[in-house]
Amino acid sequence: MQNQTDQISFDVFYLHGFCSSPSSVKAVRFKNMLNEIGVSVEVPDLNVPSFKEMTLSKQIELVENQIDQIPGDSAIVFIGSSMGGLLASLLSERIKRVKALVLLAPGFGIARRWKEFLNQEEYDNWKNSGEHSFYHHAHDAFMPLGYAFAQDLERMKTEDIRVDLPCLVFHGVNDTTVPIEESKRFAGLNQSVDLRVLDDDHQLLNSLDLMLSESLQFLRRHELLRS
Repeated sequence: MQNQTDQISFDVFYLHGFCSSPSSVKAVRFKNMLNEIGVSVEVPDLNVPSFKEMTLSKQIELVENQIDQIPGDSAIVFIGSSMGGLLASLLSERIKRVKALVLLAPGFGIARRWKEFLNQEEYDNWKNSGEHSFYHHAHDAFMPLGYAFAQDLERMKTEDIRVDLPCLVFHGVNDTTVPIEESKRFAGLNQSVDLRVLDDDHQLLNSLDLMLSESLQFLRRHELLRS
């Protein structure tokens, strides 16, 4: 239910994860919850210009361009899941309008951890052939991704990221995709980070109701929602 006295002073961008889409369960639930209280939510498709040709740099450019189209100087809040959490953190360093972050199992250190997802032979084949197929949840199928994605990531800073704005992080202790140690390290480096350790896996679907409720409290606590 909307708190009728809430004053909305920000726009939200929900950034989905790797091999995901705007139709993911978490994206839809967060968008619906925030829309119900009058918050504008954008959920850009980060598979740009296609999944095969996607890079983190192209995702950054897409989101920056969309934010530039928002009139006025309203605050921006990023909610980022997995790779979207990494993207949100990087964008927060570039866009002064960003006032808060909510990160769901953020994908820090992904450039270092490729070898955990692919063995050396698979990685070498990806590099030599120019593409490798990954299971894409939105399409329920394996889809090719160009090696340019990995090359671009290696040029990016994907760990030891510093933020100086309010940041709420949710991470499951049973996450085998992004180890919780990545978020613990992030929290240790940044005093503004509030890390919530959950009894869940990478998808965090069992904790979704809790995350929705805690995110609203976080926005009110930092006066982005004012009663």
